Amino acid sequence: MDERTLSARARALGLSRRWRDATGQMRHVGNDSLRHLLRVLNKEEAVLHEAPLLPPLVVGEVDRPTPLPAGVFHGKGAFRLELEDGGSVEGFLHPHGDGTCLLPAMTVPGYHRLHLHDAMTTLAIAPARCCSVAKRAGRRDPRLWGVAAQIYGLRMPHDGGIGNFSAVESLARQAAAQGADALALSPVHAMFAAAPERYSPYSPSSRLFLNVLLADPHCVFSAHDITMAMHAQHEAPGLLSRLQDADLIDWPRAAQVRMRLLRRLYDHVIAPAPPAAMTEFVTAGGEDLRRHAIFEALHAQEIRKGPQGGNWRMWPPCLRRPDSEEVRDFARLHAADVEFHGFVQWMAATSLRRACEGARNAGMKIGLIMDLAVGVDPGGSQCWAQHAQFLTGLSIGAPPDVLSPMGQNWGLTGFSPVGLRHHGYAAFIQTLRAGFAHGGGLRIDHVMGLQRLWIIPEGGSPMDGAYLAFPGADLMRLIALESLRHEAIVVGEDLGTVAPSFRRDARRHAIMGMSVLWFQRHADGTFMAPPEWAAGSIGMTSTHDLPTVAGWWLGSDLDWRERLRQAGPRQHLRTMRARRQEDRRALWQVLAGDGHAPLPPLTPEGAQAVVDAAARFIGMSAAELAILPLEDALGLVEQPNLPGTVDGHPNWRRRYPAGVHPPLSSPDAMHRLALLRKGREMP
Repeated sequence: MDERTLSARARALGLSRRWRDATGQMRHVGNDSLRHLLRVLNKEEAVLHEAPLLPPLVVGEVDRPTPLPAGVFHGKGAFRLELEDGGSVEGFLHPHGDGTCLLPAMTVPGYHRLHLHDAMTTLAIAPARCCSVAKRAGRRDPRLWGVAAQIYGLRMPHDGGIGNFSAVESLARQAAAQGADALALSPVHAMFAAAPERYSPYSPSSRLFLNVLLADPHCVFSAHDITMAMHAQHEAPGLLSRLQDADLIDWPRAAQVRMRLLRRLYDHVIAPAPPAAMTEFVTAGGEDLRRHAIFEALHAQEIRKGPQGGNWRMWPPCLRRPDSEEVRDFARLHAADVEFHGFVQWMAATSLRRACEGARNAGMKIGLIMDLAVGVDPGGSQCWAQHAQFLTGLSIGAPPDVLSPMGQNWGLTGFSPVGLRHHGYAAFIQTLRAGFAHGGGLRIDHVMGLQRLWIIPEGGSPMDGAYLAFPGADLMRLIALESLRHEAIVVGEDLGTVAPSFRRDARRHAIMGMSVLWFQRHADGTFMAPPEWAAGSIGMTSTHDLPTVAGWWLGSDLDWRERLRQAGPRQHLRTMRARRQEDRRALWQVLAGDGHAPLPPLTPEGAQAVVDAAARFIGMSAAELAILPLEDALGLVEQPNLPGTVDGHPNWRRRYPAGVHPPLSSPDAMHRLALLRKGREMP
């Protein structure tokens, strides 16, 4: 394939040959990388050539004419629009010279039916902007605040060693009692019931359903039923106590105990007389929920045969399609297993709904902010059920940058832009609705993926990747439409390599960015003062992937990188430590607001003073919403996740301190929340 043909094929699919890195330097994608990617994208090219003239979904925006594809009409044509609210609009279209035509501007947002001669499509008309913090607050210029927490790390009596949605409700009520209006959570997506060793919340099996290990059986069952089921388990004496008291979660063991408990409760309490509420839930879940339940049962069967059974793409060919006769036969023969997985989804949804209602009833103006992972495990339920809308055979990640010189391969896959258009964005809309279903807000991980994603051949190096363009305008409009329908705010995690136009487009749609303390700097490296922070963002001290305030001050993250040999040569590590000391001085100067304030010492006590100052500082920021991670409210040193390692650091396993329950009742946490609240009250 010559270079001209190579470039033309890449351009047709949206692959970029050039991109600008985080330092502003222009980079080029080599021909070998492009050829490799195009070989994997053969399926996308075939779908692209088969695309119908009129797609199944056309996306527009209120008060703006909607362009229709070229060639829909060759002359003057009539249209009729059936509005979602029951009204209708009729008129005529006049093609332009290039064959395109404009549908007149519509004023009613929603999903409408557009009739053109003998053709029909859905017209999604979005509001210009997502639901705002001001709308949720019920006033202009709001200055709200909240807390962020890792659900699995929360503690409740008899939680079996894993935090749950009842602990979320408890934390929300504690925070609301001190004036908080939001609680941002780690992802709650469905994982793999038969493979609990795959527990990263950002590597889900499906973003359409819930992680059943976060459900609280007490939301559905009586204490007597749970006690009887536990006694019948014949677990080793003291096992539950050890799991619950541990500082780190033993995911495989705790999950095994939890799933056995749930199965016994189902078999002995639910199956003989299924509750009407559960039956209604399963019926409402329809074919999507049924396929997820079938996948879970199939996955458990296949994984018992060997490690290849953990990936549906290695199953017998007849089981790789959810609509095959063999899969239908399996579901009939294993009906109890399939129904069990529908039951645990109902229990999880019931638990999460109670947490959401508890936050609202406690007075939170926003309530729970859910987290939408950037992709899914390619061997999981959602790809099995909707594989035509995903980039099978490709991983997503990030190009080389300052923090990751070799780039990142997340081992996930994402939506196929061609597949999404071909299927009317169905999987994307379903995923949004699942994310918006329970909370007052949605955080979208790696939100830049709405515009472009760094794709990598499966098994390849991030250096072999390239950017793949996505229909960002359509995706942002669909987010705004679903945000309006659910009255929920949208936060985009926009840290890393960002295209110059992206933040402008996101702001126009009121997708809030993230202002994180460590990155709020001027070009000369000095830290920004609170009024300089972006108003259309959420202000945070840190995130789950970054050091806590105390950990940053003490250099714990640098110690970990030295231990894991992630810091490079010893000379480089010395440079990093020296630069950190310079950054400490610069940070303290802006936190203290007084150039004469003495620098706190590099001791646990000194670090706690910095945490206090940081809590007050983000409260003073111009951000409409300030969020303090629970790790910083408690003054913890260790961070939840250290990117770049799987086993070297206890990622996604840390529990909050056992002696602090409820967690926000400790004097230190109450003091920091008071400082944050006072910062919010300052003009």
